[in-house]
Amino acid sequence: MRLLRSGRTPLVALCLLLVLATMLAYAWVQTRQTRQDTWDRVQARGVVRVGMDASYPPFAWVDGAGTFYGLDVALGHELAARWGVEIEFVNVHFDGLYDALYTGRVDLLLSALPYDRMLTRDVLYSQPYFAAGQVMLVAKTEAAPGSVAALRGAAVAVELGATAHQLARTLDRDRGLDLDVRPFRELDEAAQAVIAGEADALLSDRVSALALVVEHPLRITGEPLTDEPFVIAVRPDSPRLLREIDAALSDWQADGTLDAMGKRWLLPR
Repeated sequence: MRLLRSGRTPLVALCLLLVLATMLAYAWVQTRQTRQDTWDRVQARGVVRVGMDASYPPFAWVDGAGTFYGLDVALGHELAARWGVEIEFVNVHFDGLYDALYTGRVDLLLSALPYDRMLTRDVLYSQPYFAAGQVMLVAKTEAAPGSVAALRGAAVAVELGATAHQLARTLDRDRGLDLDVRPFRELDEAAQAVIAGEADALLSDRVSALALVVEHPLRITGEPLTDEPFVIAVRPDSPRLLREIDAALSDWQADGTLDAMGKRWLLPR
């Protein structure tokens, strides 16, 4: 028995050493991958994987053939071209976007994504590429107030149940403006009320407002009422990737590229 035990002991020890070595090697690889910036992986792969919910035109939608369209899609193509890599769009339901990023299924999120201060420890956000806050519209022919405060006692049209509806109520309650908030089932109906003089102003999100000023004799006036920037998100292990994104956005803001893309995709044709 002693001979049998002494013969097996080295074999067991060897197996344990092999298992330990495998675990250490795996841990080393994982640590190396964790420390490697996503930018390096994108360059090595030659493909950037962009997560988006392609069900929100005019920012992103997909046709029956699987082709992606929209402002976010165009922005993604511009980033890939700038970096000299191919692009792969990964269509994810909006609720699952952050999970797709955390698990490494995508390299970045570009999906009309609002900045969320509650997540700044979990992700890195780019500088804004679009301001989607609530704005005020008035008839082109009217002398417009420059701020909501000047609307004291005025009639304000909103789309029933929209964010602007709640904003109007909040402004009325918190600032004591004595607003006459008039909700309409359709945004176009609210616009027509302003044009007809039945309301003094219309509150709406900026995306919708850009379309309204093309289709109706309205204009956006004053400063945005809320700050709701759309940003690009990357994982915390991706500071180099974030720098490259911010550099591109800064350049395109300066040379008018972002403005041109906005006009192409956000305004009715």
